[in-house]
Amino acid sequence: MVQSSVLGFPRMGVLRDLKKANEAYWGGKLSKDDLKAEAKRLRLAHWKIQKDAGVDIIPSNDFAFYDQVLDHIQLFNVRCPLLPHLRSSNC
Repeated sequence: MVQSSVLGFPRMGVLRDLKKANEAYWGGKLSKDDLKAEAKRLRLAHWKIQKDAGVDIIPSNDFAFYDQVLDHIQLFNVRCPLLPHLRSSNC
């Protein structure tokens, strides 16, 4: 039997909820705990949408608050060859 899967799912939300929550947090209008709660709500809602649509294999651990590429740069401790005096987390 063939199973369905997706490579990723838009994380921003129908009304760009994550973008608005990030900007509110950066502006001091939303607490860190509230930002995390909104991210959790979005992840659960997106998993449910996929499940209800009949997706068999739902991706997880693909969430980023802002930039997935920057998350991976930090996760894999990528070095910045053009700026060797900077630590990789600042690159």
